[in-house]
Amino acid sequence: MMISPWAILFLLLLVADALSLQPSIFSAYRAKLSSSSVALLVQQGSTNNRIQSNLRQISPTHPWRTSALSSAANNEEQTIELSYESLQEEIRRRESLQEEALLDDGSSSSSSKTEQQFWKWRNHDIFCEVRTPADTSSSDSKRKPKIILLHGFGASTTYWRETMKTLQSGGFEVHALDLLGQGRSSKPYCYARDGDGRLTKFPYKLYSKAPSITSIAEETSPISMGKNTNTNVHYSINLWANMIDDYARHCNMDEVILMGNSLGSLVALSAATGDFIKTPNNVDRENMFGYLAGNHLGERSRVKGVCLFNCAVGLNSMNVLKNPNFSAVQRNVLQWIFGILNNLIFDNELLLKFALNDVVTKDLLRDALKSLYTYNSEQVDEELVDSFYYPAKFGGDGAVEAIRQIYTNDAGLSPMELTAKYPEILDKKLPLHLIWGDSDVVTPINGDVGQFYCDRVANNRGGKGMTTIDVVSAGHLLFDDNPSDTNSALLRWINKRVL
Repeated sequence: MMISPWAILFLLLLVADALSLQPSIFSAYRAKLSSSSVALLVQQGSTNNRIQSNLRQISPTHPWRTSALSSAANNEEQTIELSYESLQEEIRRRESLQEEALLDDGSSSSSSKTEQQFWKWRNHDIFCEVRTPADTSSSDSKRKPKIILLHGFGASTTYWRETMKTLQSGGFEVHALDLLGQGRSSKPYCYARDGDGRLTKFPYKLYSKAPSITSIAEETSPISMGKNTNTNVHYSINLWANMIDDYARHCNMDEVILMGNSLGSLVALSAATGDFIKTPNNVDRENMFGYLAGNHLGERSRVKGVCLFNCAVGLNSMNVLKNPNFSAVQRNVLQWIFGILNNLIFDNELLLKFALNDVVTKDLLRDALKSLYTYNSEQVDEELVDSFYYPAKFGGDGAVEAIRQIYTNDAGLSPMELTAKYPEILDKKLPLHLIWGDSDVVTPINGDVGQFYCDRVANNRGGKGMTTIDVVSAGHLLFDDNPSDTNSALLRWINKRVL
């Protein structure tokens, strides 16, 4: 059994921070929040201070950071109307120009192409990064399956950077998506209204007047993020699997390899098996099908293989309660511990908001990430830290809600339960590969899931030898921690088992 070290770290940080609180903390906190005004007519001199303060939060690696600061300094005598929305628009515009410069102009098939865009799904903005190989016209490239990458909790497309480069160089078209509620994708939050349409549940920032939804100005993130919609969303493995299935349909993908890390592994399994499909009115499930999974009525599966990097036990750690080796007493004790953690921390919206606003820092995230990079901690650079920091720091109420739900919602089916439910798919038809970091402390290979798959491979439990496993020297984020060994194992499996 294992409780996520993130949970333990988070609890310790909150306790440590609480011990250092001063009596004036709440008044200081109120003053800090109320300083984010929506639009003030100010002299450019003071405006420049605020612009530069925001821009200094941007990683020094941003190519337009210096020019933006220079631009602010050269307009000291002007008077303008400044809002955080206007700064956000400028950042979006400049980042868009930066991304467009990376795109191939289409005049030659000899250069690879990278596109970053938002895909609209159920009125939410889903961030996607698509990489196409240099020569898409060759028969070898055309016959290769498309690859979809699915990140884990709190992560984004960024940490797939080495994987995407390797697969793109190998002639594959790669699609990495930020799951709804995470990364740069929308983070919905439902603001309740009364019968007259007035807000009854306000945003957590402390404003002098009760705002409307459209007037709320969030502090500006230096990376473009999807709009946070006023929507009630219930996060689950199956919700994200449904999203991935719709994305594959939207892109008209014919053959696909699904790859997931940690929580994303469960999303890949749900999409591959079609487990996310609901059966209203007791309709036979075989009469319904997913775009990727197909069904038994002639609709073929489009999934050619699934690769899992350090597979998780569920949406959260509560699935460890399903371990058949636990006694009733052990299970009850663990359930009590999870209940305490949820009530005190993870289901405590005010505490989570305080943590994201006043506890989480780049240095804190950097140290936490380095503990997950056991092979080469030098990989934890500004780009990686920023990819975790900004979505959490500038995601608003939606970021808090996503964290709350991920820790407290039903954990869904475990990999063991999915295998038992879909043996024909996961044991007999689908090439399934696992790549595990030998020093992973989040989902260790000697944990429930790791031991389950090691046993299946060692004893050929499925009878068809469709499940294989590789172990590399790395931590939880093995594909970025030790990309050389991880990518070698990945390509070896694809070439031998999938193509």
